Amino acid sequence: MLQQLMTKNTPIVFALAFILIGLLAWRFKPDQFRLLSWQAAGIGSALFWSVFAGVMLWYAWDFYYRYYAPSWDRFVAPLGAIVFYFLLGLLLRWAALRLPGNPTIMFCLLGGLESVPEHAIAIYRFHILRIPFFQGTTAAAIFIFAFFEYIVFWSLALCLAIAADRLRRRIRKRSAQTRESPHDASG
Repeated sequence: MLQQLMTKNTPIVFALAFILIGLLAWRFKPDQFRLLSWQAAGIGSALFWSVFAGVMLWYAWDFYYRYYAPSWDRFVAPLGAIVFYFLLGLLLRWAALRLPGNPTIMFCLLGGLESVPEHAIAIYRFHILRIPFFQGTTAAAIFIFAFFEYIVFWSLALCLAIAADRLRRRIRKRSAQTRESPHDASG
């Protein structure tokens, strides 16, 4: 059943991934990506992935995570995601800036590649293919679907990073304007 669902939805996730990459590359030019602060890249990544982890652990616990994760992981994993994905967002930003091509596109594609080791661990270490939810699913189907799914996720994390960076710049600009504006001492 899930195999059919993944096969049916992979083209949808593929299209969504490349629509998001296209929109990001169109709206967020390479020079803008180069100016994206490392803090914003980390914050956007940490925010997206910690919220996503919390939602997934809360809603998918009974039919997925409980089969291989300890019960305390339901509460600790979103906190761990803050640190892990903050650092991973920094790494993806760093690599995207050093690879040839558009760094916005590279960031998202690298995010898709990041799905491979994560899902390899899930498949071969935690044996998720034995979980009833994944019965009849192949590792190949999971890897293909996850690649495009993670492009979508990392595109959304990049959107949050861009928003965080713009907020940071506005705050700095207002702060600078406040310091520069003359104060009326006569009150």
